[in-house]
Amino acid sequence: MNRPELALPLLATGRGSGTELADIVDILPEKASKTYDMLQIIERVVDKGSIFQIKKRFGKSLITCLARLNGETVGFIANQPRHLGGAMDTDAMEKAISFLTLCDSFNIPLVFFHDTPGFIVGPAAERKRAPTKIMTFLEALAQVTVPKITVIIRKSYGMAFFSMGGTGTGATFSVAWPTAEISFVSEKVGVNVVYGRQIQAAADPEAEREKLEETMRNANSPYTLAGQHLIHEVIAPAETRDFLIQSLELAHDERTGGIGEHRLANWPKKY
Repeated sequence: MNRPELALPLLATGRGSGTELADIVDILPEKASKTYDMLQIIERVVDKGSIFQIKKRFGKSLITCLARLNGETVGFIANQPRHLGGAMDTDAMEKAISFLTLCDSFNIPLVFFHDTPGFIVGPAAERKRAPTKIMTFLEALAQVTVPKITVIIRKSYGMAFFSMGGTGTGATFSVAWPTAEISFVSEKVGVNVVYGRQIQAAADPEAEREKLEETMRNANSPYTLAGQHLIHEVIAPAETRDFLIQSLELAHDERTGGIGEHRLANWPKKY
């Protein structure tokens, strides 16, 4: 396939790339409440030694980095559970917006890795204009026209699901690991919101809670979403690299050849 003139050059794939994927899922702790380093997952997926982090010390609950996949430059936006449990604060949103602008301006396809409980909210967040930042984040994402590929690694709750390139935001491909959980909130909190009165009225409230948690857990399963065509596929974690490479090849085979329309070229540098 001929690459468009504006596409970034392909580089040689580093030796040993893609050889550490067989046990990649073991990076995830058994308990969803435990943290891990998302950068370790990215390192195993991309070409060996190709990661270049952007704003590493700012907005630490979000990773923004350039890397290569099969020699092609790709931009990664990934939640970092090691900081704030992967929750997104205003710094993380500003970081994401500037990175979206960078990638869209230079025809760099985007890959989103999800593991977030949502946005940081409350009086302190509102004083930092969190609602405005969230909407600006969504507006910037909507204007990005380079290929966007979403992989839901673990939890992806509420509005953060959409801000991370979730279903309905123009993602070229949207998939999940079997470990993914997609909902407005975790099932332990969700049952109180949806079934609070039913639990209180039950003869055995604790047994009723457990049953309803299981029902909500099944509803939040990635297989349920795939069955409803809300995501394209559930993939094996070890196949993540191959899936991304194949998806990028398909995305570049579109009429645009993967070249964006650069709608963010005049995006304000401060907001």
